Amino acid sequence: MRHKRTVKVARMAMFLALGVLLNYAEAVLLPTAFIAPGVKLGLANAIGLLMLYYFEPIDFISLGFLRVLLTSLFTGFGFNFLIGLSGWFVATTVILIMLRRVPLSIFGLSIMSAVGHSVGQIAMVSVLYQTIYMINYLPILMVTSVLAGFVVAWISRDVIIRVPLLGVQE
Repeated sequence: MRHKRTVKVARMAMFLALGVLLNYAEAVLLPTAFIAPGVKLGLANAIGLLMLYYFEPIDFISLGFLRVLLTSLFTGFGFNFLIGLSGWFVATTVILIMLRRVPLSIFGLSIMSAVGHSVGQIAMVSVLYQTIYMINYLPILMVTSVLAGFVVAWISRDVIIRVPLLGVQE
């Protein structure tokens, strides 16, 4: 029993490290600001989908929060942390509601999560900058969120098919 718990914690730590690494690498190596400011592919969100598939929802929530927190150590706290946290909170809430109410594929979950993330970020930016006009930027983020959500789901689905983590859900 103790061995299974140790294996689970080690695997979760690996997922957390991969999520932070992907988030940081994407910010440094894949500049997508030429599309529109604030637009990212969100490769680290694939780690979240994998966590949801391989582990329990509480583990998904915990590691998602830790990923936002640890990533902020590299990118700086302040507005970036609050914007990331609000995006994570809305995206996670949407995913958990969808899991309980509407049976969606990994593509549906990923796209809904990406859209929720954008809504949460726009809401926080509107509060921080004290302007409702940030809502005008939401259609651009919605379109890019749907595209990014699809790509992230595709990657996640392929990983799930190719990498069975035996013993994780026992």
